[in-house]
Amino acid sequence: MLIDLHNHTKMCCHAEGEMEEYVQAAISKKIGVMGFAEHSPWMPEQHIKMALSWDEAPLYVQNVKKLQDQYDREEKRRIKILLGMEMDFVPELLDHPREFCQKYDFDYVIGSVHYIGAWGFDQDTQKKKFELDSIREIYERYFDLVKQLVQTGIFDIMGHVDLVKKFGYFPEQGWDDLQEETARILGESDMVVELNASGMDKPVGEFYPGPDFLKRLKKYGVPMTLSSDAHKPREVGRYFDKAVILLKETGYREVFMFSKRKKIPVSLY
Repeated sequence: MLIDLHNHTKMCCHAEGEMEEYVQAAISKKIGVMGFAEHSPWMPEQHIKMALSWDEAPLYVQNVKKLQDQYDREEKRRIKILLGMEMDFVPELLDHPREFCQKYDFDYVIGSVHYIGAWGFDQDTQKKKFELDSIREIYERYFDLVKQLVQTGIFDIMGHVDLVKKFGYFPEQGWDDLQEETARILGESDMVVELNASGMDKPVGEFYPGPDFLKRLKKYGVPMTLSSDAHKPREVGRYFDKAVILLKETGYREVFMFSKRKKIPVSLY
């Protein structure tokens, strides 16, 4: 059974389409479990709305629960819908994800790093900094934040673990050691890592994580899940045929879904 746990909504203002269109797209792709994971209200924003507002968060949860009820009826029971949220890791704002996890009955939460300090490194308008600073130092700062995120114990899924490579900038001296350390730390945690397909449509042209990083994660016994990081209905389940092949070739036999913050294995066969 295919699962897709990372889908956005137009409430973040940089995605499009109605929520039910995402559900129908998942059904058409023969996805048995899909989850919505909208950007958290404390995601840093610079001049443009990129996430839920604080007032919108309850409405988002309400909308997902409405779809859950609708598709749980016998005649429509072709897909299971999960309630998730993609929560930005901001070291000085850890009270927010902790409070949200107590306030709302999430099935899972994704922890992601989109900012290095005040720099939104994955935004097209801010990528010039990659040409001005040491790429190696940027990678070190990014993966230090990933390490801090994992060690909080707050999150269930590590979102796009190597997002820093999005624009195709890589350290000349390599970053194998950063992959190795990150894989080891994730292996010591209880977190799942998503194989995020959105990188295939970015300049880097590969999954987050890439094949070599994925092999390191497998070596340390890190469990995986599948996600499209869809911002349009047509992106739901994108490149999942390639994703499943990559996972199997790496030695994975299952991926994980969630229910009320508990991992549930799903066979890839």
